[in-house]
Amino acid sequence: MSRKIDLTSEQHDALVLQAQHYCRKNLDLDLEQFDAAFLVDFFIEQIGKQVYNRAIDDAKSHLEQHFEVLADRLYELEKY
Repeated sequence: MSRKIDLTSEQHDALVLQAQHYCRKNLDLDLEQFDAAFLVDFFIEQIGKQVYNRAIDDAKSHLEQHFEVLADRLYELEKY
């Protein structure tokens, strides 16, 4: 299943401003808002799924660790 990664308009606008700031500071390039928005959309489309999937994997690992601890504690309760 392939789903588009949706951002709120506030999140998107913040990323556009960050892209403009980065380009100005590090690349000596002034991007207009329209161009920066296209750049943000491009990166979201290109790397968004990988970043999202990595976050899901990290959350899954985190939960698995907590469930192991919980299972151990429940096992300790069974002994007594």
